[in-house]
Amino acid sequence: MSSKNESLWLASGIAGENQARALNLPLEFTRVVVGDANGNYPPMDNTITALVNERITGEVLDHRLDPNDANQRIVDMAIPPSLDFDAVELLLYAKYGEIEFPHTYFRLAAQYPIRTLENGGSQATLKFTIRVSEHSDFSVFLVPSLSHVDQEQFDESHNSAFITKDTVANINRNKLHIFLNHADLQIPDSSGDKFQFMVDDSVDLNTGTCRVLAPSGQQMTVSGITSDIADIQDVGVIHTALKINGVWKV
Repeated sequence: MSSKNESLWLASGIAGENQARALNLPLEFTRVVVGDANGNYPPMDNTITALVNERITGEVLDHRLDPNDANQRIVDMAIPPSLDFDAVELLLYAKYGEIEFPHTYFRLAAQYPIRTLENGGSQATLKFTIRVSEHSDFSVFLVPSLSHVDQEQFDESHNSAFITKDTVANINRNKLHIFLNHADLQIPDSSGDKFQFMVDDSVDLNTGTCRVLAPSGQQMTVSGITSDIADIQDVGVIHTALKINGVWKV
């Protein structure tokens, strides 16, 4: 176990920045995924492209140039109180155009408790200084609804959508869709690029199905396979649907 929080500029992050500069495109930090690493402490490795056990997706609140070092950025990230677990590692993503890539890996000095509102949790905000190239063009990304909000406003912006019948997904605010019954969740063909979904523990998947459907007339990739339907196989696990290069990935 480390005695301090650590961050590592990934090989994919360096390659992504180089490609962005070659195409003369600005970079934007997009999201952060958080995992519990199954209670272990993985080694720091710049070839990491995924967490050991991803649990939840958080937001990038803002980022800014370190006033003392042109090769560093100060990044503020928020983890919503929508799942109970102990965070160990994080993976920060960036993108140029519509190409998203893992940029920086974080390992926490100690397990950080993430809890739901029912269990006394609140928005967890983390600040990290990360390495970048001084030659990369970063656009400042900001989530106005989360940057400076009180708890009531935060809860409203991150409230869950409860699914009891066939429903169209809300893809504008990374909202968590919770199936309380067997139903289909349709991805709309509209603006928005991510949302989360899970099946409540009360739903018996042996007696019916909970499915995510691709936008009408389109297909998505489900665990790397092209399909128009994602049949959810587990309960109590948060999954993320993300649109990359115009294609939804589940």
